[in-house]
Amino acid sequence: MPAPTAGAAGPGRPRDAEVDRKALRAAMEIYAELGWAKFTLDAVARRAGIGKAAIYRRWPTRERLVRDAIEYALVLPAISTDTGTLREDLRELARSMMDHYLGPHGLAGLRLHVEARAYPGLFSGLSATIRRSRVLEARAIIRRAIARGELGERASPTLILDTLMGGVLNHVLATPEELRAEMAARSPRYVDDLTAFVLTAATTIYPPD
Repeated sequence: MPAPTAGAAGPGRPRDAEVDRKALRAAMEIYAELGWAKFTLDAVARRAGIGKAAIYRRWPTRERLVRDAIEYALVLPAISTDTGTLREDLRELARSMMDHYLGPHGLAGLRLHVEARAYPGLFSGLSATIRRSRVLEARAIIRRAIARGELGERASPTLILDTLMGGVLNHVLATPEELRAEMAARSPRYVDDLTAFVLTAATTIYPPD
């Protein structure tokens, strides 16, 4: 996770990085729970246990704070999933998605993509940046599988990835809240079964040339 990137410190005492982290974590929690419509700097200060003056000094507007919080928690460095086989690449992709949705920022990530349409001026750029990096990484998995001869050249990255990633997302959204702990405990088995299902379908529809 990147270091906090709030506005530069002014003259006087150095910025307290721990205060920044507490504020950004609290901001993500408030945003995930309540959404942008009810997101306030005062609520973040109360959740973080920080004086309101410290919040307002760092982030004069709630727009700046929520953008910094999203970048802090959700904009991750580009990574490449390349285990050498399509099966393991798909498994790793599904596992990382499941970990994200079940993790502390999963709800905030889902909310961001929805609210990017309601508040495009504020969220659309961030949403597009996150989505683009993940889509490019995922499509590269299918291109490498075609190059290795694991799939035919006409294999559709869109169809394969929609099935895999949509399966993970639907599983998380469709599971009742009271079963969430059980779902998390069983998630490795679900990831294995989903990967096997998608791989079988993909190699059957798009057999190696």
